[in-house]
Amino acid sequence: MAHQVPNIKLLHASVDPDNKNESEVRILIDNKFVKYINIDPGVYDPDDMCFEPVLISLLPPLPSEDWNTGYISQNAETGIPHFSVVSNAPLPGITNTWHPTQVDHLEIRERQRLRSNVCEVECPGFSSPVVAKFARFEWEIPQMRAETAAYEWIAGQDIGPSFLGHLTEEGRVIGFLIEYITNFRHATLEDLPLCQSTLSKLHKLGITHGDTNKHNILIHDGKATLIDFDFASRSASDGELEAELHGLPEQLRDMSGRGGRRMVVETDPQ
Repeated sequence: MAHQVPNIKLLHASVDPDNKNESEVRILIDNKFVKYINIDPGVYDPDDMCFEPVLISLLPPLPSEDWNTGYISQNAETGIPHFSVVSNAPLPGITNTWHPTQVDHLEIRERQRLRSNVCEVECPGFSSPVVAKFARFEWEIPQMRAETAAYEWIAGQDIGPSFLGHLTEEGRVIGFLIEYITNFRHATLEDLPLCQSTLSKLHKLGITHGDTNKHNILIHDGKATLIDFDFASRSASDGELEAELHGLPEQLRDMSGRGGRRMVVETDPQ
């Protein structure tokens, strides 16, 4: 009986362009199972690892055992790439599942990639597109944990987008879904009163945002909405809250582009 070749899709790649450090790829097998692969430096060309058809053609035969994480190295004798280590250890996830809704990542359909780990998606149960934000790799889980907690702190306060549920991958929570705000623009100095009003709501809860650059403030429907709560903290002192509010005009004057939409080169296999 002929061996059935699995269907492999490259979901994300985090590649060192200088090929001096490990690269990571996230793949989907047979539209069901996600696998994480670390690739030793020098095994493949960086450009090849970012281009789905080429990378898939270069991968060694997939391990037959049950696994979720693998390492590809060059055979010391032949120089041929192979899976040197595989494991099936539990992967870290977000444990603060405070919202009742959970959606599996296989149920969403990407419409547009907004940033490397943020997408506009269609999702069962929602009549209009929503935003999915998730950890592509293990090192992004702490960021997702922090932001998930922050959305719980501000739930129902009209400060950020509505939190719509947790995003799961094979049972573990890797991110979340939030309201997709349309017809917005990023804040300018002329919007200072609106921005101060929303930021003051946050501060009344004893929470600092931590990154109030103008790209994290959306102006729409006559109000300001904060996004990206990765650095939010509710252990801030009164002085820190005051400093964040007083520093808002300078943030809105900033023309450097810091915090703006980033090109997705290293992580977009499409």
